[in-house]
Amino acid sequence: MWSAVDVHVDRLRARLQDHLAQVRAAAEDNEFVDLHLAEQLHSRLTAALDGWSTYDHEQRAALTGAVNYLVQTDDEENDLRSPIGFDDDAEIVMAALRRVGG
Repeated sequence: MWSAVDVHVDRLRARLQDHLAQVRAAAEDNEFVDLHLAEQLHSRLTAALDGWSTYDHEQRAALTGAVNYLVQTDDEENDLRSPIGFDDDAEIVMAALRRVGG
């Protein structure tokens, strides 16, 4: 039987998949999209989610926050319109990964 925790992490994975598809589509039409960085961030977050059951509440909150920030394309610097659009996302993701030891 699935728990609420399992459902939550599955939703995070789905949000990442949907976002990466959006970024890849945007990169086809816009040379400024840093697809390489976006794919790295997605890969690292996806790998970190594999350890979800071992994390405490604060670590899970950090990962959830990182996923939510990454999938928001119009944040500090628009991810799909700026060559440095994923730089702020990288800072958030890396901080969350440090929290979980990744």
